[in-house]
Amino acid sequence: MSLRIVLPLIALVASPAASTVRPLCAPGRFAVQGSPLIEYGRPGTDAVILETPQVSIRSGCAPIAARVWAGKRGTRIKASWPGCGQYDKRRVRLNATIDAASCGTMTGALRFGRSRYPQRFSATRAQVSTSCTRGDATFQVIEQRVFAFRGCTVTSCHGLFGQASLDLLPGRSYESLVGVPASNLAAAAAGKVRVLPGHATVSFLSQKLHGMLADGEGARMPLVGLALPQGEIDLVDAWIDAGAPRTGVVAQAPCLPAPEYVPTTPTPPPPGGYQLVLDGPTLAPGEEQEGCLWMPVPNPTDLAVGKWEFFLNPGTHHFAIFPWDKEGTPPVGVWRAGDVACTSGAMFGNTLSGSPQAPYFIDLYAPGIARLLRAGTYIGLNAHYANEFDVPIQMKVWTNVYPYPGTPEHIAKTLIDFNDMFTISVPPFTQKVQPGRFTNDGTTPINLIGLSGHMHKRGLRFTAWWSDGSKAYENFDWSHPISRPFEPPVVLAPGDWIDFECLHDNGVTRPVKRDASGNPTTLTFGVTTDDEMCVLTGAYY
Repeated sequence: MSLRIVLPLIALVASPAASTVRPLCAPGRFAVQGSPLIEYGRPGTDAVILETPQVSIRSGCAPIAARVWAGKRGTRIKASWPGCGQYDKRRVRLNATIDAASCGTMTGALRFGRSRYPQRFSATRAQVSTSCTRGDATFQVIEQRVFAFRGCTVTSCHGLFGQASLDLLPGRSYESLVGVPASNLAAAAAGKVRVLPGHATVSFLSQKLHGMLADGEGARMPLVGLALPQGEIDLVDAWIDAGAPRTGVVAQAPCLPAPEYVPTTPTPPPPGGYQLVLDGPTLAPGEEQEGCLWMPVPNPTDLAVGKWEFFLNPGTHHFAIFPWDKEGTPPVGVWRAGDVACTSGAMFGNTLSGSPQAPYFIDLYAPGIARLLRAGTYIGLNAHYANEFDVPIQMKVWTNVYPYPGTPEHIAKTLIDFNDMFTISVPPFTQKVQPGRFTNDGTTPINLIGLSGHMHKRGLRFTAWWSDGSKAYENFDWSHPISRPFEPPVVLAPGDWIDFECLHDNGVTRPVKRDASGNPTTLTFGVTTDDEMCVLTGAYY
């Protein structure tokens, strides 16, 4: 009899205990409260990212397989890394719980090596970030996500001096699009307008994005790579149909998620030419790195180069090719992290060619002009990447080197002036102009075939003037520094000069620079994007 009584009691006691095990919480991104867990940085910038079955820490721990299970207090997560960031030689262990009640809060601790003192943290589930949740102005989203992010603002496409007199640079594209007749001859003959407010289907921009073109109206945009995602095309159409407003949010516009990392696919090596490949390291979310890889030139005899074609994985700040100009030979085939601008063996800024932040770029010389790639020499492949995605990215760049057809009349050289940037000093919450001057102090004229300027993320404007006071160059986008070609070349006589300046902003409209403790500090010269530069560059013969 007692046995019959006890067994039901046991069942009654066990049932409530079993019911306390909650279902697994959904994966997501959890914003860490306070300072980053791994590397130094600004408070509020770190996150623990759960993408079952992997977990990562934005400030330095790459995705790794995690143990995830439903516990009594919520979803439990355990993971162990052999090393992360500054703790690269110490095991890092994560033990965390997502609360069962709301699945909105993660609490946990990190242990480093054999330390008995864990670093405890609390993090809250971040809402899925879209252009709508951020309240971004619709046309601003189009400028940044459709034009700039897809590489449509570089000079070879639709930068300040780009194709079809179409300028898609941020802050300039509206005047170049809305109500402007198409410059394509066939489209112009049909009376087409680039953007006709209220009418997306008959706007030439929309037709170019959809690829719905009549004979003679050119190719689909973008010209290189995959077609735009349908959501981005729909965004442009919704904006046009709503009257193409310069400001404000179009209620009917689709919401774009955060940019997705998609590795670039290059074309094959060119006939008679070569393909250089920088197969660099993988960066964890939030990680930034610049370095150099030295290699022997691939050509057995001197090669006159007529065109450089670049394919870059997303995340670039810049890519450049430098000639080795020191005695001896460099260590080849080894990625040298921290070798900024390949200064281990090259003069700063003395590039053969390069690309701004873009998935695709062409450096094409005018007829009669080429760069000489001497046989038996060495070149450095210099890449600067910052991973602003939530997944690891690889630093990888392909460069197609095209031979010049025939014999060139002129061999191009690099113009560089960085002598004035070492005095950059911008106090917190101020703006300041940094001036510079390049002078032709030689005895023969210089034939300029191009000018450009280099700044970092607090650079608002780069402007250059000829010695007669007329404007030679201007750029407002530090991450996409346009290059202005000159055809015919501009002659800089002996004694003539180019004045230039950079406007730097330390906390007025750009984020203030902070020290390791999070305090506002003076902005100075430096090699990372968190520091500043002001460099005049160009090409001449």
